[in-house]
Parts: sequence; structure tokens; C-alpha cells
Amino acid sequence: FNIYDLKNRLIAHSVAVNEVSYMVCEWGNIILIMADRSALCVGEKDMESKLDGLFKKNLYSVAINLVQSQQADAAATAQVLRKYGDHLYSKQEYDEAMAQYILTIGHLEPSYVIQKFLDAQRIHNLTNYLEKLHEKGIASKDHTTLLLNCYTKLKDVEKLNYFIKNEDGVDHKFDVETVIRVCRAAGYHEHAMYVAKKAGRHELYLKMLLEDLGRYDEA
Repeated sequence: FNIYDLKNRLIAHSVAVNEVSYMVCEWGNIILIMADRSALCVGEKDMESKLDGLFKKNLYSVAINLVQSQQADAAATAQVLRKYGDHLYSKQEYDEAMAQYILTIGHLEPSYVIQKFLDAQRIHNLTNYLEKLHEKGIASKDHTTLLLNCYTKLKDVEKLNYFIKNEDGVDHKFDVETVIRVCRAAGYHEHAMYVAKKAGRHELYLKMLLEDLGRYDEA
């Protein structure tokens, strides 16, 4: 006796039974009356039980479709996405795992993801995640520091320009003091001065011009 999930194209339940005389659908259950007068009642499991069963079979895509079809709240969906991300991460499929973690932004503590990719030394994946945090406007000062450190470690001046100078047309919200401090420490003085000037921090701009670059004539 099989129950098919036509939407996800899988067998949702399967059980061996004796000869069936009657099948009745009542009270949300399927009741089978056997030839030997025994009966079998099959009922739908609750959502948590369904998901647990799918996780055990590594059917994460089906689990995601299930919670979305049931119009579960965003937090519940994020937990399924996190589990899928964890599964992919354990298989060292880092790009695919990050794609799932990015979908959890706003519902999963960022430090959970950040620590994983720091441990795995996957700086490109980490950079991608930190960029998304800033795009969604939920990045902290520590996230900004880490993102800028990623850019400077990768020597990715183009992305640094996009982030600081708004060359991509996106208004990146960041803490001015943090950006100036990190850029100065990494030797990107021109970028630090650009931020200071744009933010109206003229005293700090002059300080960098004199102390960092020694351009006394310009000052």
C-alpha cells in the first residue's frame, strides 16, 4: 500500500498489507479493512515529524518545498534552510551551502555562519555573506571590519571602491569610524581619507594627510 506525493514526485508512505476488502476515507484518515477483518488506519503526520523523516533521508529540497507549501513563517523556513546548509557544508560543498545560508539572513544569527567559514578558511564565501548582510542593512561594526579585512586580504581594490565610494550605485550603510580605522591599518589611506572627507570629518582628514601621507604642502 503506497501513498504518493504527486507534487514532489515521491512515495510519502509505504506499508505491506494483506488483501484489502474496503478502503474508507474518514476524519482525515485512510482506513483499510482487510479480508481477514483486521483494519489499518493511516493518518497524516504533523509537520515536525514529516520534516524529521525527510532530514533523515537527506531530502532537504523536499523539506523546503513542504514548509513553503504550508505557508510556514520565515523563521521556520530559515531553520530548514540552515539544516540544508549544514548538510552541504559537511560535504564540503561550500558554495552551495553558502547559497542556503544567505537565504536565512534576518532569521539566523550571522555569527553561526561566519564562524563556520572562518574555520574553513573560505574567504570568498565569507566575503559574499558579509556583503549580503550590508546590502540588507543588518551588518554590525564587527561585520564591517571583517568585510573590509577580507577585501584588503584579497587585495580586491575594485570591491573596496564599490563598497566605500558607492561606485556600484548602491548606498552602503556603514560606520564611518570603523571604515577609517580599518583602511588606515591596512594601508589604504586614500580610501580612509575619502570616507573622512565625505563624512565631513575634516580634522581627521587633515590628520591622515599629514601623519599618514606626509603631504604637508597639500594640507
